[in-house]
Amino acid sequence: MNVAGMVAAYRGLVVAACEWRAVGVADPRAMADEVFRQLDQDADHDLHDLYASIDRVVLASYQRYSDQFSVLERLRDGATIGGPRRTRTPADDFLSALSRLRHADRELVQLRFWDELTDAEAAEALRTTPEVIRERLARAGTRYLAKLARTHPDLAITDVADTVRSIKPGVHRRFETGEHP
Repeated sequence: MNVAGMVAAYRGLVVAACEWRAVGVADPRAMADEVFRQLDQDADHDLHDLYASIDRVVLASYQRYSDQFSVLERLRDGATIGGPRRTRTPADDFLSALSRLRHADRELVQLRFWDELTDAEAAEALRTTPEVIRERLARAGTRYLAKLARTHPDLAITDVADTVRSIKPGVHRRFETGEHP
């Protein structure tokens, strides 16, 4: 697909993906613009190319943020290193369980449930087949729920998609309410 087609089809996805990956480091809409600018305008692209561009832009945003604000500047401006302890929330435990998954499992769960890709889109992004995605997702979901069961046995029987979506940070979503394909 050409870049104009990618923008038309995936702009909402890219804004949402940049927002939750960069968590306040940069404006997600500006990051999305940069993602599309990095793609070769004359080439045919797929979701794998799009996600590679997202990764580059997010990394560059973190690097710019780090370069702009040294630790001393952040402390001078009132930031704290440790901060007061707060009570752990279920979202903290959900994120902790997600972070303890193998990279391949975490990536798949993120693509399907945080980025709201279909099985076919996730397969394109990972350059595999939808059947493999469904098999891997079933195993990844089982592992995720097993890790979650260590802290919240009552939540370990919930649907992985609903659990992950309930803790997704940010305000941007791939689809507006009711737009899901």
